[in-house]
Amino acid sequence: MKLKASPPRFVACLTGMLMLLASAPGQAQTLASLFERARRGEPAYLAAMYSRDAAQARTGQALGAMLPQVSLSANTNINDRDYATRNSSTPSIQDRYNSNSEQLSVTQPIWRGANIAGLRQAEAAARQAEHQLIGTEQELLAKLAADWFDVLAARDAVLYSAQQVAATRRQWEVAQRGVELGTASRPQTEEARAKYDQALAESVAAETDSRIKRAALEQLVGPLDELAPPQLRDEAPVSSLGVDTLEKWLQAAESGNPALLAAQQAFEAASEELNKQRAGHEPTLDLVASYGKNSQATGGFPGQAGYDIKQSAIGVQLSVPIFSGGTQSAKVRETVAMREKARQDVEAARRAAQFAAKQAWFNWHGAAARARAALQGIRSAQAALQAARRGLDSGLKTDLEVLQAEQQLAAARRDLRKARYDQLASHLKLKAAAGRVAAEDVAAVDRLFVAADAPAPAPAPVIPYIPKRAAGGEA
Repeated sequence: MKLKASPPRFVACLTGMLMLLASAPGQAQTLASLFERARRGEPAYLAAMYSRDAAQARTGQALGAMLPQVSLSANTNINDRDYATRNSSTPSIQDRYNSNSEQLSVTQPIWRGANIAGLRQAEAAARQAEHQLIGTEQELLAKLAADWFDVLAARDAVLYSAQQVAATRRQWEVAQRGVELGTASRPQTEEARAKYDQALAESVAAETDSRIKRAALEQLVGPLDELAPPQLRDEAPVSSLGVDTLEKWLQAAESGNPALLAAQQAFEAASEELNKQRAGHEPTLDLVASYGKNSQATGGFPGQAGYDIKQSAIGVQLSVPIFSGGTQSAKVRETVAMREKARQDVEAARRAAQFAAKQAWFNWHGAAARARAALQGIRSAQAALQAARRGLDSGLKTDLEVLQAEQQLAAARRDLRKARYDQLASHLKLKAAAGRVAAEDVAAVDRLFVAADAPAPAPAPVIPYIPKRAAGGEA
C-alpha cells in the first residue's frame, strides 16, 4: 500500500516555513515553532520514529536470510604426542608438531517458504511503522493545537476576570457611596460586595486554570521559560469546512487515517506470520558448497611424513520435517488467533477513525454556532453600551449600568475568541482524522494571529465612563 504522505516531506516543508517565520523581526511564539520543538523532544513521537527505524532494519534482516550465507573458520594447534606400544621392549616415541585447518562454507537458500513469508511480513511491518509515525505526528499536531488554544483561552479568561474584579469593585464602591448619600440600601451594598468577592474567586480560578493549561502544553514542548501567546485578529477568518459533508470526511478518514492504515498493515503482517509458521511443515532446499584445507607437520604415526589435504564439495541439501512433538502445529494455531485479533483491531481502528471524524465535525459546527451567537452578543452589547452612555449623558442611566454593559461586551468578546479557538482546533482534529494535516495548515493558523514579542501584560483597571454633564460641574 502506497503512503499518501511521508514525514520527511512534511518536515522539510515545515522546516522551510519555520525559517521564514524566524527571519521576521519580533516574532512571538507560534504554533509552527511549538510543533517543531515538540517534534524534537516529545517522547511518544520520538518512540514512533525509532520504531520505524527498527522496523526498516528488520526488513534488511529478512532480506539477508534469502541471500547467500558465507562462513570461514580456521584453527591452528600445537600437538604433543607420546607414542608407545604394548610391547614393553619397544621404547616410547615422543614428538611435537603443528596442525592447521581452514574451512570456507557457502549456503544459498533455494526454497525456504518461511524466509519468503518473513520478508513480506517485515515489509508489511515497516509500512505499519511508517503509518504509525505519520499518525503520531498528526495526533501530536492536533493535540498541540488544542493545548495551545486552551492556553490562549485561559489567557483571555484571566484578562476577563481581572476586568470583572475591577468592575465589581467599582460597583461596590458606588453602592457604598450610595448608602452614604441615602440613594442605596445596605442589602444592595452587601450584594455588590458578594459579587466582588465572587469575581476575586473567579480570578484566582482563572489564573489556576491558566497555569494548568500551560503545564499541559509543556508536557508536549518541554519547559517554557517565557510564554508570549499571540493575539487572534478580530477580523481573522477562521477555517471553514466549505461544502464538504460529513460523509466525505468519513470516507476520507477510512481511506487516509494513519491508525487505520497501520492496523491494516498489521493484519497483513499477521497473515504473513501465519504463512511463515505453516511453512514450518514444508521441506527446505539449499545449495551448499565448501572448500577446506588441513595441514599437519607429521603423519598419523611417528615417522610418517606430514601432509596437506585440500577438499571441496558442492551440492544440494534437502531437509524434510517429519515430527516436532506438535510444536509447529501449536504455533500455527497461535498465529491463526493472532491474525483474527489483528482483523478485529482493523475494525476497531476503523470505528475509532470514524468517531474521531464525527466528533471533530460536530465540535466544529457547535463552535461555529457559538461564534455566531457571540458575534450577535457583541453587537447587542455594543448597542447596550452606547445606549447606557447616552442615557448617562441625559441622566436616564447610571454609571453602574455603563459598567454592566462593558462587562457584557467583554464577556461576548471572550466567548467569541473561545469559539474561534474551538473551531480551529476541531478543524485540525478533523484533518488529522483523515491524515491530511500539512505544513500549510500550520502556517494558515499562524497567519490568523498577531505576533507578540512579550507576555501579555496584566489588564488595566476599568476606568468608569465620565458623562458629558459632569464636565460642566454638575453632580
